[in-house]
Amino acid sequence: MEALVIDLDNSSPSEGKADAIRRAIECAILEDRLKPGDTLPTVRALADSLGINKNTVAVAYRQLRDGGLISGEGRQGSTVRRHASAAGARDAAGRAAQTRFVRDGNPDVALLPDEAEVHEAMARMSVEPRLYGEHRNDDAFVDWARKQFIDDRIEVSGGIFVSAGALDLIERALIVSGIRAGDRVAVEDPGYISVHSLVRSMGIDAVPLALDPAGIVPASLRKALKAGVKAVISTSRAHNPTGVVTSRARASELEKMVSGNSDVLFIDDDHTNLLNLAPYHSWHTGVRRWLTVRSLSKALGPDYRIAFSTGDAQTVQRLEERQSVGMGWVSTLVQRLVFELVTTGSVQKKIAAAGIAYRERHQLLTAALKKRGFDVLPGAGLNVWVPLQNELEVAQRLFAAGWLVRAGHEFCLEGQQGIRVTAARMTPAETLDFVEALVRVCQTTSSTLSA
Repeated sequence: MEALVIDLDNSSPSEGKADAIRRAIECAILEDRLKPGDTLPTVRALADSLGINKNTVAVAYRQLRDGGLISGEGRQGSTVRRHASAAGARDAAGRAAQTRFVRDGNPDVALLPDEAEVHEAMARMSVEPRLYGEHRNDDAFVDWARKQFIDDRIEVSGGIFVSAGALDLIERALIVSGIRAGDRVAVEDPGYISVHSLVRSMGIDAVPLALDPAGIVPASLRKALKAGVKAVISTSRAHNPTGVVTSRARASELEKMVSGNSDVLFIDDDHTNLLNLAPYHSWHTGVRRWLTVRSLSKALGPDYRIAFSTGDAQTVQRLEERQSVGMGWVSTLVQRLVFELVTTGSVQKKIAAAGIAYRERHQLLTAALKKRGFDVLPGAGLNVWVPLQNELEVAQRLFAAGWLVRAGHEFCLEGQQGIRVTAARMTPAETLDFVEALVRVCQTTSSTLSA
């Protein structure tokens, strides 16, 4: 076993030091510097060598055991576990005895507000009845939403619009902008499956936008604009399914490209905003018609069905008018509950912890895949896109091996192949097990890795 190198910031609190120790050992296991069966230093020995309290090391070791990476008692000695040992266990039907679901794109329930926090928030909030014809939104929630945009230097003079989720906003925005069946709208390829489905359901022709590690490929956007698209729908960070994050340089390049397109509506779906998974570099807000929509589904859970957006004054006003003759408004009871939750200290800490956890899980999976030769894109988010050939065969064989992933054709417009894997709930041990299972599947099928 190679010497274990752990860099600690002595000014960090004990929790930060424990996290640093855990991450260092995870990386050592991932990079094969620590191999199955290797013995780790005892808690006391490692604490003495690092000059820290042994309880801090004990916390890190406990997290590693809970994640399935090591076994044994840290005070007496722990060893690196052997992974993927259960892959050969099959039930009578030939399927893995326990199927692990990594296809749904859902957040980790353990990182969402729990029942006690929700009950406490409901006990604090006002339940004063809101009647027809009264002010439609809760002032405290709207003020909070406005501050979220201001903190990211996004112009809010056009107002704040509250919708029943991001897709509700996108659908209404396309309608109020006069976009009809047969018109063209640019969407990312691969892209968010629900946006693709929405566009198809409206009879709109989807024009693909290619992605690279820095964001939307400029030539692809230029081609879409020349094709006469009436709207562009994008995600600037933690893109689903690829995890791509738009770089500052790419945002500047795209911003210059779209500055003269006064008749095109640009919509950015910033669905992971509160999680702060990556820096936010918007490029669409300098045009005449634009919207930024932020939902709370990943931070609080999708069942709250609430999102907030801002944009140019005319588009926001049209959205308000369209909503008033339809559903009327989003329940102010829900708005009040959401405001209580996002301003509660324990929930804020949980959201911050969720952001850290999702970043680490995404990075661990992409690093493990890259090491085994898979051409995955860097980024952040709850999901990882793995480009490969024969996606359906791979998905079927993974299911037989105990892993339920999502085949990629539903995310694509122009024939790319791959699978989407949800990393949001994967433990480190599961991550390594999954990668080994994928390697075996690709070795025993006609699939080859694709660039």
